[in-house]
Amino acid sequence: MRRLLLVSLLSLPLAAQPVSLGLFTGSQDIGAPPLKGAAEFDPASGQYKITGTGADIWGKADQFHYVWREMTGNFTVTATAKFLTEGIAHRKAVIMLRKTVDADSPFLQLAIHGDGTPAVQFRNTQADNTNTVDFPNEGPGVWKLKATKQGANFTAWISKDGGPLRELGTTMNAPAGPILVGLGVSSHSVDALNTVLFSDVTLEAIK
Repeated sequence: MRRLLLVSLLSLPLAAQPVSLGLFTGSQDIGAPPLKGAAEFDPASGQYKITGTGADIWGKADQFHYVWREMTGNFTVTATAKFLTEGIAHRKAVIMLRKTVDADSPFLQLAIHGDGTPAVQFRNTQADNTNTVDFPNEGPGVWKLKATKQGANFTAWISKDGGPLRELGTTMNAPAGPILVGLGVSSHSVDALNTVLFSDVTLEAIK
């Protein structure tokens, strides 16, 4: 009887274990891109490997892979982004503040393109056009990104290949909380995947 019980228990399907996302709690494709993205978190190194596809984070709606957590109040986010795949020059790695996971949600982000063009981009209302402030192209590299939200103010910094952070500027377009704060990747193509390694990721509440 004991042997039968043991065999029966072993034949039961194992319960799915929750996937750790470190500082974040959610991970999904936004905008139903035809290829499937993914996110992996390595607890030993604290690194995130995020693979995204999708037409772009742009226009009136977006397609990309997003890893996030919900936050209110003021905070600072930092991450070092390294593109692991070749692809279209305007593929993106971003730090994003987003109202919802709807494809046409309002958002505000600090983006680095695959060709080394930094940008601050935002959609102020649902299904509105995306606006952008582009900065000079500096060529491909490994980029440290930093963004701070204080009230409606969003301030962005970048540095390339281990150099000192420099402030790009401040915009007053930060959405009111609660918001989804996290990291995103888009390939700028529905036919390709783009993988980015994010390291030295921090997410800290501030006064």
